[in-house]
Amino acid sequence: MFVCYANTSRSAMAEAIFKQMVSDDIEVYSSGIFAITGRKSSEVTVEVCKSHGIDITSHRATNFKDSNIADMDLVLTLEEFYTRRVKMFYPDLKVCTIRQFIKEYPPDINDPAGGDYEVYDACFCEIYRCLKKVKSVLEEK
Repeated sequence: MFVCYANTSRSAMAEAIFKQMVSDDIEVYSSGIFAITGRKSSEVTVEVCKSHGIDITSHRATNFKDSNIADMDLVLTLEEFYTRRVKMFYPDLKVCTIRQFIKEYPPDINDPAGGDYEVYDACFCEIYRCLKKVKSVLEEK
């Protein structure tokens, strides 16, 4: 599961990207620490994903407390703050940032909120780059 603030941009992108990268038998989800369950992804997020061949128009935000996070084998967050927050509620979960999982620093992938199309696209590309490495690490295990 991928976790960010509102589950309308970064974690939604991460979920959609990773679903394309892995086989259908691997379950991929996303949620947000402060998400309003049912909220749609931002228009710019939908546009950026569409430009990369990914349709997330049906994505709806899920608050991590409303999700099946407790059942996850691995939780990857977009920022260290979210890692700490998840661990407060679920101390036994395997959770870290995406960048920590692939041994990259700084650990956070910045929130594009408030930015223009180019900022969101750069965020998408960074998430994609990192998730290719996540996939490689998981395949080695």
